[in-house]
Amino acid sequence: MWEGMELIPGRDCGECTVCCTWPTINKPEIQKVSGSTCKHCTGGGCAIYETRFPVCRGFYCAWRTVDIFGDEWRPDRSGVMPYVETEGISEDFDLSTGIGLMLVGHAAKIIRQRWFQDFVITGVMNNVPLFLSLPGPRGHQAATVSLNTEDMVEAIRRGTVKDALENVLKILRAWKFTPAAITYSGNDVST
Repeated sequence: MWEGMELIPGRDCGECTVCCTWPTINKPEIQKVSGSTCKHCTGGGCAIYETRFPVCRGFYCAWRTVDIFGDEWRPDRSGVMPYVETEGISEDFDLSTGIGLMLVGHAAKIIRQRWFQDFVITGVMNNVPLFLSLPGPRGHQAATVSLNTEDMVEAIRRGTVKDALENVLKILRAWKFTPAAITYSGNDVST
């Protein structure tokens, strides 16, 4: 967690383990390739939760930290892992942080949902940096693109945001995924 971030009262991870599978972790104390569930992950959560690694202890998805996401956004239920993005934010934005939306469920179905489209419309029209991500094959970096484009703004104005999101998904699916570099060794928890 970054300084000043607080957890939303009344929300806990429960049985959600999305963040135990999709991200790459490349830290001296722990390594895990993307798309591989951590070996400490049980069907109902983390087996070492109370003594988990600092990188795990410090990460919470945006569903846990940003109150705009309602209960329906819990990643294991929605198929979307929202996360706070602090890198790659253009100076064109007033904000230094943005929101990433990693599609971990049925991507084509998710982007056709009104609740998802409404979130994108609201974010883009309010100049919030928004990113859409699609996990790559096991051990590869996710594909990520900005949703704050002139094409998306025009699609929103025309009422064709679903079509624009489908075009973005085509771009993500055609991505030339690159292997995630794991530079540390000694505690690979990948399964």
